[in-house]
Amino acid sequence: MARFLKKRDQQLGRTPGSPVFIGQQKIDRPRIRKIDYSASTLHDAFFPDMEGMTPPQAGEPCCWLNIDGLHDAGLMTTLGSLFNLPSLVLEDVVNTGQRPKFEAFSESVFVTLKMLFFDRDHTMIQSEQFSAILQDNCLLTFQEKPGDIFDPVRTRLQNAGGRLRNSGPDYLLYALLDCIFENYLKAVEVLGERIEAFDEEILEDPSSELLEEINIYRREVSYVRKAVYPAKEIVLRMVRTESELVSAATQPFVRDLADMVEQTMDAVDIYREMLSDHLSSYNMVMNNKLSETMKFLTMFATMFIPLSFLAGVYGMNFESMPELHFKHGYYVILGIMGGIAVAMLAYFKKKHWL
Repeated sequence: MARFLKKRDQQLGRTPGSPVFIGQQKIDRPRIRKIDYSASTLHDAFFPDMEGMTPPQAGEPCCWLNIDGLHDAGLMTTLGSLFNLPSLVLEDVVNTGQRPKFEAFSESVFVTLKMLFFDRDHTMIQSEQFSAILQDNCLLTFQEKPGDIFDPVRTRLQNAGGRLRNSGPDYLLYALLDCIFENYLKAVEVLGERIEAFDEEILEDPSSELLEEINIYRREVSYVRKAVYPAKEIVLRMVRTESELVSAATQPFVRDLADMVEQTMDAVDIYREMLSDHLSSYNMVMNNKLSETMKFLTMFATMFIPLSFLAGVYGMNFESMPELHFKHGYYVILGIMGGIAVAMLAYFKKKHWL
């Protein structure tokens, strides 16, 4: 399946707002996890379905409802009805090829972007769609599969005196985005460690395998760039939003995210330029090697031109050639040929051609 774009065959001709899953199904059935928290209480539980679940009311503990698995259209429709979600938002949630975006509505704030992971076994960046819907006293999050980078956030929720337990769901959304952006930077750092090592290897052993690896890293950096650049737009729009769902107390932390995204973007740009320089260096080294090889072959051929001439003249075997009957003629001609070869080598050395 294409990594930069997802096939949209199933969505063709559908009514806008239809929750049609686009992407690769990664689990058999969705997993629902609900965490209710406040300064004094914490309740964490898994549910087989949405039966009996209701949105939290004013004065009740905050709710973090996480859905792993986006392919169940019935579940998404139930969620939409229960939490009064716009149909176009649900359509974006189940589209794993959706471009990162931020939208503010009267009763909710919607964010969708990519989570990135570096797969060392296959030397490539893996991505997963993450979507979040912020409502009053509730945060809904959607992922493609179980297993994520949010365990530090869940651990912090165990601390009754921590900021997470004493803040609203908007601060929880910030904490999740912070984990995602930190992982962006981590993925770029892992790529950068290998990219920076290419310089020395290009000079020492510019093999075809190294060229292939450089091209692989160029592709992976481009893939990271596709996810990171729109993330900056999300942060800036979140900073400028006038939605009351994002409190003034959370805004300074959101602005801090912008600095992290800028740092990641700078690193991505630097490594893109370095990879372009590596390709130029590789081509230059290979051209130099080819020039050295051609120089050697040219000199080798040049040395044999006069020797071939002498051998041709000496081997014409005309009866009237007096040197044909010279007793030591064979050794003399070999000596002359050897002397010419040595003289030419000395001349090449003097001219710094060798």
